Amino acid sequence: MPVTAFNTLKSNRVLYDIPNNTNDLINGLFLTINTTSKDFDYANAYEILPDVVSKFYDCIGSKPFSLKPNIIAPTKDNIDVVCIGRQVFAVCSIGLNKTGEKTHIHMWIYNLHSFHIDYGIFCKDLTRKLKGLNGISKRNEFSVKLVPCTDPIDLQVRQSNYNNQVIIAYIRNKEYNTLMNYFATKNDKNFIYFY
Repeated sequence: MPVTAFNTLKSNRVLYDIPNNTNDLINGLFLTINTTSKDFDYANAYEILPDVVSKFYDCIGSKPFSLKPNIIAPTKDNIDVVCIGRQVFAVCSIGLNKTGEKTHIHMWIYNLHSFHIDYGIFCKDLTRKLKGLNGISKRNEFSVKLVPCTDPIDLQVRQSNYNNQVIIAYIRNKEYNTLMNYFATKNDKNFIYFY
């Protein structure tokens, strides 16, 4: 499953540049949180994850069923509930920078395409809320980075007749040149899930 350039097919329409709306995040959103403090370690990153996920719910105007981190990958039924219940699904991987002095968090958030929010407003609001959390730099412009995922997940879901088992395969198989492979090879391969 190769990573595509940012021209993802959606209903025979090609998207270029930045999405207009969260509806366009059909392949999910890639979030990186960089910390500037050497005192912010793996345990701090793990503890802040529920707060990070809660900020997504604040921005989309939905209430989470649970903010409990899971170390067990979800089942197809779990993903079905996420999609039907207007929830988000998050895959998290915590890692160190090249020198091993600072911790960062990578997340893939799925199901934002079920919400109709202006993308620019959503990103600005989410970035502000995330920078308000303890341990995340308020001034560093790179402390929160949001990038639409370009792995062709939506295409594969549609080709499977909307079988969410595709999402389970995506996060478990970690095929070369995908975001999940990047998470596993560049960070901690033991993912943390929110569903």
